[in-house]
Amino acid sequence: MKPFNIYFLHHSGFLVETDRAVLVFDYYRDPLHVVESVLSRQETVNKKVYFFVSHVHGDHFNPQIRLYEERASAYFMHEDCHMLLNHGEKCHLMKPGDSFFGDDFSVKMYGSTDAGGSFIVWIGDNTIFHAGDLNWWHWAGEPDENNEEAAELFFEELKKIEETRVDLAFIPVDYRQQTAREWGVKEYLKRMDIGLLVPMHYFGTPWIPSYEFRWLHRKQRIWIPLSDGDEFRGEW
Repeated sequence: MKPFNIYFLHHSGFLVETDRAVLVFDYYRDPLHVVESVLSRQETVNKKVYFFVSHVHGDHFNPQIRLYEERASAYFMHEDCHMLLNHGEKCHLMKPGDSFFGDDFSVKMYGSTDAGGSFIVWIGDNTIFHAGDLNWWHWAGEPDENNEEAAELFFEELKKIEETRVDLAFIPVDYRQQTAREWGVKEYLKRMDIGLLVPMHYFGTPWIPSYEFRWLHRKQRIWIPLSDGDEFRGEW
């Protein structure tokens, strides 16, 4: 595994910079202009740039990413997303189960428990997972049958993910779920060995892992971005 830098854009949006590429996931807002700043640096001039959009919801997809078209090598978006480009061949619309294979780069879309899908990306020696909205969505106050259906769907989709080891994973940990906030991420960690776990989709205060979580996963490396523009640099 080679080191990479991670930049938190906003909500579920992240930029990951490896030694050979820049990957932008679920760009919705970028208040501190992180994408523009990274792409303007001399050391990124020769790096390929890939954009990923897990689904069409406004907090995950901003069509303004087309403004980076001349710099982008490709866009990988769920098929529900639509965006006009001057170079249409750069846009790859995907549905769960689809894969794309390139030189030293490949991507596969898995499913979701909301709209769209989730991504596994292999780039060089690194494997990256971005869950999109694939999560155990349990809501207090909802009818039991709705929550039971949501749980069944989550476990069905989780079983389809073939990768048992990833270097970096972005997982929803939504404040609005209250006591159920950690249920989804705990199930991911039962099935997947994650080098660095990064929570996202807060919709409220950043996640503070519970004592139970910290005890069960005391060796798990976690980076919790607190503000737009936060950076993680290095390797582990």
